[in-house]
Amino acid sequence: MAKIRAVVVEGSREQGYKRVQVLFGTDSFIEITEREGRVKCLLGSHDGGVEVDASDAKGQFAQFVQELRERHPGNVWKEE
Repeated sequence: MAKIRAVVVEGSREQGYKRVQVLFGTDSFIEITEREGRVKCLLGSHDGGVEVDASDAKGQFAQFVQELRERHPGNVWKEE
């Protein structure tokens, strides 16, 4: 069933978040973790995924987003 199935939050605003996970659709997920002072973003489905470092403003995550925008212009979202 296509819906948001679960949201998991470990940590708090006061003490810092260690992990945020959202399970959605039939087999998709996104997970954001903080490990060793770095922010990691894992995006995937039941058979695998990709993990990118999201710690820096113009780092690996920003590069991945830019590549997706270029390859899929029909899906580009812009805040207005």
